[in-house]
Amino acid sequence: MAKKIKKIKVRKTALDRIVADLRAALSRETTNVVDVGNLLIESRDHLQHGDWQAWLSENFDLGYRTAVHYVHAAEYVARKSETVSLLANLSATVLYGLAEGHYSGQEEDAILAAARERRVGPDAAQAIRMALALPDAGDGDADADGGEPAAVEDPETTAILDGPPPDVPPPPPNPPPTDFALQNFDEAVGTLRRLMTKPSEQFARTTHGADDLKSVEDFIHAVIGRLVPA
Repeated sequence: MAKKIKKIKVRKTALDRIVADLRAALSRETTNVVDVGNLLIESRDHLQHGDWQAWLSENFDLGYRTAVHYVHAAEYVARKSETVSLLANLSATVLYGLAEGHYSGQEEDAILAAARERRVGPDAAQAIRMALALPDAGDGDADADGGEPAAVEDPETTAILDGPPPDVPPPPPNPPPTDFALQNFDEAVGTLRRLMTKPSEQFARTTHGADDLKSVEDFIHAVIGRLVPA
């Protein structure tokens, strides 16, 4: 019996460590969203009107819509002046939804209140919305003395309120794993496109020999041959 108790204690300690590490990682996710959004907002101050989208495309593997999500999230945080600990409890998806008005005022207040106590991801936010959407008790007829209408007993509503919390929709399927090799290739091609504006003589002193450059050329031709027609 003593060995079994000791094993359970060790397992609980390991799980406690995993929970702490996961919470730290998830909190960094939202903090990074806000940091990135603030930097994107600052970048617009240094660009001419209409140049921001082209600047994003030239310098980052970041879609315009994604960048706008970051900006809206940072602006929402600045507008709300919420604490860092609260933001750490909001998933990036929920923060985007709050920033872009996907929740009603009542839903927003309930989500922020919940985030002051626990982490709120998409499933938890949906559960809050469903709980707020439950119908109130129906209006009954006024009593004989002309007082307030008596509430009508609705067995279905009573069962919902007295029963377990409503089921939330299953989470969306996990996105496919990131293809880091493809990302590196796209970045390399983007860099080469920017360098094409320079005179070729500038790169004649490269440390790569002709065979290296020819191998790269052959590889590019092989990729071209695999491209799917638009």
